[in-house]
Amino acid sequence: MYTHVGSSLDEVTKSLNATLAHTLADGHCFLHAVALQLNETPSSMQAYKFLMKAIETESTRNKNHYRNFIDENSSRLDLLVQKYLHNKIFDHAAGDLILQITSNALQKPIHIYSKRDGGIWKTIVQPTMPQNINKSP
Repeated sequence: MYTHVGSSLDEVTKSLNATLAHTLADGHCFLHAVALQLNETPSSMQAYKFLMKAIETESTRNKNHYRNFIDENSSRLDLLVQKYLHNKIFDHAAGDLILQITSNALQKPIHIYSKRDGGIWKTIVQPTMPQNINKSP
């Protein structure tokens, strides 16, 4: 569910006492943005690699749960995740699922801000599966 939070990015970042950070536009902008939040260093490959491994582990560990959200079988889920992580091929069949897998892997909510319909909208992806995970870098 999206919530309208403002009319401009400047307005929203000021209200959050935040700054905009630019990420690489290499097909993994979402991963780079999350890695930046984990490590607060724009070019940290350590956080990026940790995040990729955490997503891969989570999707494998709980594949029976996640396959309920796609029309294909669990091996298809593995393929979708692998294509995204290693080939940077974003398949819309797994798009929102990647967000949920990431939130569950980190056990952290993910706040997503979108610019559309003349304003800034926010949605929060909450972890849905409790588990023990490794500490982030």
